Amino acid sequence: MNDVKERLIYNNNKLYRKAVFVNDFYTVVAIVYESLLSRLDEAEKQLFFDTMTLTGIEIFERYLGITVPAGTSIEERRNNVKANWLAARGKKFTLKMIQEICLAWDKGRVDVSFTSGKIKIAFLEIYGIPSFIDSLRKTIDRIKPAHLPYEFIYQLHTWGDVKTHTWDFFKNNTWEYVKSGDWQNG
Repeated sequence: MNDVKERLIYNNNKLYRKAVFVNDFYTVVAIVYESLLSRLDEAEKQLFFDTMTLTGIEIFERYLGITVPAGTSIEERRNNVKANWLAARGKKFTLKMIQEICLAWDKGRVDVSFTSGKIKIAFLEIYGIPSFIDSLRKTIDRIKPAHLPYEFIYQLHTWGDVKTHTWDFFKNNTWEYVKSGDWQNG
């Protein structure tokens, strides 16, 4: 604030720079100016899904009709808003649209195909059932034609994968981690 105030006072005539009135006036102006800059920074964050704050997320959730379970993280809420926004764009339904929605959460590779009259969604870089699957299911149900069924294909570790590691590697982990954890890349 002092930097803004000093610059404003410096722009005045030398005769008025030390006046009490000028000092008090520019103190108030600097406070308002800093508040305005802060609000502009906040508004700028709302422009992108990755930087959106809770304020922006709540506005989009109301607009898109999204109900959020208690305890949902802000990152998952951002991803849910992004996926529902992509789904609500009013475009004709395509498999590419489902792929974009899945990528809003996954950040990895997803293969979406249509075989035997069914939409198949395969997660290629996530092991096990993703934590966001319920939200993804609701979003897909909103955009797909009602007569088209779909299924998710999850990737799990096989016994062959497990045999490549020693018991010491797994003994401090849970069965769920061994079955669907991302330990093969680590």
